[in-house]
Amino acid sequence: MTKYLIMLVLLATSLQANANMPAEDPNPSFTPKISLTADYIPAAIDMYGITLAPYHHDRDYAQWGYYIGYAKSDKDHADITFPSESYTQDTMWRFGLSYSLTNNFSLYGGASSYNHETHYTSGKTPKIVDGEPIWEEESDTTWGGEVGLRYMMDFGLMISTGYNSASETAVFSLGWAI
Repeated sequence: MTKYLIMLVLLATSLQANANMPAEDPNPSFTPKISLTADYIPAAIDMYGITLAPYHHDRDYAQWGYYIGYAKSDKDHADITFPSESYTQDTMWRFGLSYSLTNNFSLYGGASSYNHETHYTSGKTPKIVDGEPIWEEESDTTWGGEVGLRYMMDFGLMISTGYNSASETAVFSLGWAI
């Protein structure tokens, strides 16, 4: 009996909440949008990643948005003497704010963390059955900033390009905004 009473209260509350919602957006040029882009960063080892960029969510700050991106490179094997093994790999986190100049153009800028990792073995394995070499890791993190320009076409295709000081390279993005 109590579960029916709880369901009735929830139904009445949801009907009241729907009755108080505005019928139509009075300013349709600032509808909320979110973009998902595929990124290419031509660093020491080419990195590929994604960026998520929501914007136009707050009516008081309609031109502002934010973004967060992640990129990673393939493993680049280093030439060292056998039986040792080694490879390097780069990763980058990017995050910041964007500001819409018009409905199609926006500027973005923020911070980035560029991490260069080197993984290696000494070539010595433990003296046990099926012993595997012990991997060591060295990591170097560089913090920097970035700035760029985004262009969103009317049907949702988004293109952006920028400069990242942590990797000292450009950032190219292509994606879709909904």
